[in-house]
Amino acid sequence: MAGSQAIWGIEIGQCALKAVKVRPAGDGRLEAVAFDVIEHAKILSQPDAEPEELIKAALDKFVSRNQCQGDRFVIGVPGQQTFARFCKLPPADPKKINDLVQYEASQQIPFDMEDVVWDFQTFANPNSPEVEVGIFAMRKDLIRKQIDYYSAVKVAPVAVQTIPSALYNFCRFELGDKLTGGAVVLIDVGAQNTDLIIVEPSSAWTRNIPLGGNSFTETLVRAFKLPFAKAETLKRQAASSKYARQIFQAMRPVFADLVAEIQRSIGFYSSTHREVELKQVVAVGNAFLLPGLQKYLENNLTISGGVLRMEQFEKLVAAEGVDAEQFAANVLTLGAAYGLAVQGLGLGTIKASLLPPELARIAVWKKKQPWFAIAAACLAAAALCPYARTVMDRQALAGNSATRERVESIKRNARDLQNKYRATQQDTGAKMDDINKLLDIQKEKRLVPNVIALLNEAMPETDARLKDVRGPEELKKLIQSDPGRLARTQRKQMMFESVQIDFVSDVETAEFGKTGSGGPAGMSVTGKPKEAGSNPGFTVNVVARLLYGQTPPEAASVITEEFYANLRRLAKQPGRGFFMPEPPPEEKSVAYISNPRFEQFSRPTGSGGGGFGSPGAPSSTDPKASELTDPVTGESTATDWRIEFSFKVKLGEPPAPPPDAAAPPAKPPGR
Repeated sequence: MAGSQAIWGIEIGQCALKAVKVRPAGDGRLEAVAFDVIEHAKILSQPDAEPEELIKAALDKFVSRNQCQGDRFVIGVPGQQTFARFCKLPPADPKKINDLVQYEASQQIPFDMEDVVWDFQTFANPNSPEVEVGIFAMRKDLIRKQIDYYSAVKVAPVAVQTIPSALYNFCRFELGDKLTGGAVVLIDVGAQNTDLIIVEPSSAWTRNIPLGGNSFTETLVRAFKLPFAKAETLKRQAASSKYARQIFQAMRPVFADLVAEIQRSIGFYSSTHREVELKQVVAVGNAFLLPGLQKYLENNLTISGGVLRMEQFEKLVAAEGVDAEQFAANVLTLGAAYGLAVQGLGLGTIKASLLPPELARIAVWKKKQPWFAIAAACLAAAALCPYARTVMDRQALAGNSATRERVESIKRNARDLQNKYRATQQDTGAKMDDINKLLDIQKEKRLVPNVIALLNEAMPETDARLKDVRGPEELKKLIQSDPGRLARTQRKQMMFESVQIDFVSDVETAEFGKTGSGGPAGMSVTGKPKEAGSNPGFTVNVVARLLYGQTPPEAASVITEEFYANLRRLAKQPGRGFFMPEPPPEEKSVAYISNPRFEQFSRPTGSGGGGFGSPGAPSSTDPKASELTDPVTGESTATDWRIEFSFKVKLGEPPAPPPDAAAPPAKPPGR
């Protein structure tokens, strides 16, 4: 996609449309020929907003005040609507990379391959024989909806890229000289979500965090009893408001949640990429205009280079005639559009595109239109040659009977071969049932892994040091180094002993299943999703071991206040194939999570009545029970708890949340 003419990078965000037109300027730099930032009348995610109308209005305004007839466009799509996965391939012949990626994509993408547009990008490290590949996908219906917005104003994109990939291209181009020997953490805080991208010279890693500028606004709505629009204005004017201190205090919990998610993401990345040094955090997005956010990140992220808020571009300069002051004021929000334009000029590291193939072909054809007339003339001339030769051959054949007989024999053989081919085609129809059965097996393959992933994601938050332990000896030394904070009764560790997943045709009336405390460890699945009724779903019964608390109430607090809260929140996220509904207010008997049952781990299962006892059941009188110790750390297991609990999920995607109720009259902050 290399080229010297200017190209637009355009992103439609929750708050505004952002676009920049870029062309090469020499010396490895680029020149911004034009730019535009058009704020929506309402944030797209506001309860009373109509996103489609707001997007159409922004695009109409954009084409009306920018000369873009005949220009090329690279458009961005939101990261939360796309799928991205980075994985390493084994050393292989370069000619086989496409086949390996095709197989890997079919395993990784959680949708039918016929329903998505996908592409990939390879990353090669000269110091390693392995090849890392990034796989990007988006459902066809979502991407066509995005493209339809632009088609309505006669804008035909030459490429479609995810916003996280565009930010990666922006950072690699803008800060490429600073990435030697390390990586940069790029954080883009948007209205609804935050994109976190780890930018390496020969690799990438991304994560979408479901917290953004709207989270701060909603906090102010609750704190000061304001309508959403007024709370948004108050947030934007926080730095100059006389109530700045109260505003900051109200938003502080969201700061803490956002930093905790960023720390968790960076911690996970560091645990799987120990050889990579994180040198600096680069902050983009207008949310970083909030007072205190940058400082809060610097104080809580242990990265040597600190947090750099992007306030000017080094390799993109405003062209003559562009308002340089206004351009500089929008640097924080133009990063993604800048990265899209970089890809359009052929300078991006990630060159993958989610433009549907049929639209990509149209873009190529338009580029080659000047050659169509020449090609048509050549074809017309070439068509005359076979016709002339045919006339000559017929004349020669008319005077040679032996040749005619040979031609007839060839034609008879051809007809016989055609008949055999048709018979073979009809015979394959009998095997289609077997093929369809094999394909049906693959449709629901992601449900059970998603249930197991949900359990692991809902784990209570433990001491960060325990996550970095690699081996029994290292764990034992860590616990001995800090026996107070890492006491067995304080660690909040959960270890699953068994998980039973049962399919039910009506999840609302189904009873919770039980595996029994004495059953074998492991996992079992029963039922067939294809037999679903009107409310199909799963009941999940879990037996686990908990290292926390010396009394049943202390242990129960971790399960009900932390684990259950995480489970309810995460089970409502879309894309899993199931969700946990809220019980109807009028149906108080409907429950989706059972009360947990506890027994002391050292108490032999079945003693004193068998099974799980109620909280507070007496310990075993067996003298050997108190001698049970952890084979790794040597600690007594007398304080461990075995717990059993059940929950239910319903198949399908969660319903859209209802519009918020009208907000009460506004009150000034602090009153």
